[in-house]
Amino acid sequence: MKKLLLTGVFKPFGVSDEYGEALCTMELLNNQVTREQGIHSPRSNNPSFGLYLMAENLEIPATVLDFPDWEDFTKEIRNGNYTHVGISFIVPNVLKVKRMAEYVRKHAPNAVIILGGHGAGIPGLEEIVDYDEVCRGEGVFWLRRYFGEDVDKPILHPVSPSAVRKYVYGAPIISDAGIIITGVGCQNTCRFCATTHKFEKQYTAFLSTGKEVFDACVKTGAALKVEDFALMDENFCKSPKRARELLVNMESHGKAYTFSTFSSAETIGKLGIDFLVRLGVKFLWIGVESKANVFEKTQGIDLHALIADLQNHGITVLASAILFMEHHDKQTIHEDIDWAISLESDLLQFMQFGPIPGTRLYKDYDAEGKLLKDIPWPKQHGQDEIWFNHPSFTLKETATYTRDAFIKKFQTHGPGVINMAHSYVKGYITVAREVAERQKRGMTWNAETLRYEETGNHAPDEFMKLRLEAMKRSALEFRPVFKAAELYAPNIAAAKKARMVAELYEATFGPPTLTERVQGLAVRGFAFVESIRAKDGDVMRQPGTIRHEWPDRHGAVPQATEENHWVRHREHKRPQTAAAASRE
Repeated sequence: MKKLLLTGVFKPFGVSDEYGEALCTMELLNNQVTREQGIHSPRSNNPSFGLYLMAENLEIPATVLDFPDWEDFTKEIRNGNYTHVGISFIVPNVLKVKRMAEYVRKHAPNAVIILGGHGAGIPGLEEIVDYDEVCRGEGVFWLRRYFGEDVDKPILHPVSPSAVRKYVYGAPIISDAGIIITGVGCQNTCRFCATTHKFEKQYTAFLSTGKEVFDACVKTGAALKVEDFALMDENFCKSPKRARELLVNMESHGKAYTFSTFSSAETIGKLGIDFLVRLGVKFLWIGVESKANVFEKTQGIDLHALIADLQNHGITVLASAILFMEHHDKQTIHEDIDWAISLESDLLQFMQFGPIPGTRLYKDYDAEGKLLKDIPWPKQHGQDEIWFNHPSFTLKETATYTRDAFIKKFQTHGPGVINMAHSYVKGYITVAREVAERQKRGMTWNAETLRYEETGNHAPDEFMKLRLEAMKRSALEFRPVFKAAELYAPNIAAAKKARMVAELYEATFGPPTLTERVQGLAVRGFAFVESIRAKDGDVMRQPGTIRHEWPDRHGAVPQATEENHWVRHREHKRPQTAAAASRE
């Protein structure tokens, strides 16, 4: 009988060894968003969502092994009797995959090795890794076809948190949230985008209707006891009908869920801020890329005004900019960095213009002879030195420019957590005022026009009362960090900003409760310990190994999983640090 293991690469992550680089961690924010913010940076690890989605939607027995150490992986191979082993990876981790495949060949020689993920696009991959099959597109349908299963069966959404091992200032106070994978791929066709090209410039919806998204929220929310969700989708609101249906279902069931997701600037403009607020969007990741406006998705849009409007309505913004594009020289790159910082987004990612295998940019640069063939794959992660010839910069300069850009953002606007807290409280104030004004004017929500219109109905908007309560909860989550943010601020301006936000909270929500004061003191204690660890260079926490099993479901009627895997299979907390992992 067929039996499948789906696994990510082994840890430790974020250490310089024969398999990887210190700047290639398993942390999104600390690695490439709040980088250089030290103890102010939120810390978390995101599970390998795609593995759980694939396992949930196959009939054959499947096991997911996420964040394994070498001992976990080898034990699984020796004892699991797997007929197929699938390994998902990104480009910088290909040498880890090489070692894993070699072990499978030796200890489970009859197992079929399947490779997938963004790393599967590496040219000449067969010369690096000994494998049998490679999935270079969407995994659920590829595996169903491969195992001879019904490709057209409905997609079942797994239960999964959006992040694990979450800390800020060393304190485990970040609330839980679920992940909802609504679809993959992007049709904006940016030539550098690995996601666009991996999915062949097409969008594949896993949850096609707003009702399906809502049901996935209900299922995950009940299992994890959460009402906050990350919508994993390159541009969720690019499908406005689905987003509108989601809102209708939330209103009819009295569920004011909150969401973090990705969006292009032009999509936001089409839907409007009022719709996003009512829907419950609290966090948006927007690709602003460059001041040069070289992409259609930002042309003709006043990004400064758009971001300010979002923040004033309680939607925190992560803007993403690109360094070392083709138009950049020693002057224009500084202009772009300063421009990106001037947008005053709560968080700001600087990512290097990088030709990723499989993209049109990679093919173009390869044909033009611009790729540096002697740069090893583990160094091609976008946060250190670039791996192509740029006429204006040396490789060493690119690492310095990237690091300095993050430092400048931090020094200019202070900790990202304070910026986010500021946006949340501003949004609560703004939306509360607008709700009161609309009631006074007799305005009600029109689901067709996505606007509030005067109808003479002065009745309270009951759903927006729920929304305001949800916004208040999101804001108050940050209250315990204010004093720590002030004490460890990078400069006087940042300390003053932390005090200002704390005062605004008190004016809006009243004095801190006893619980909030105790939490604040606890965070200060954690922050002190974290600051000591930072001086010793020991702040890298390795995620615990997570293992889930799915039994044989051949011939079973598809139905939602009732039991919460994340309750049954707690992550193993071994090891805590990179140093401990290396010792093991």
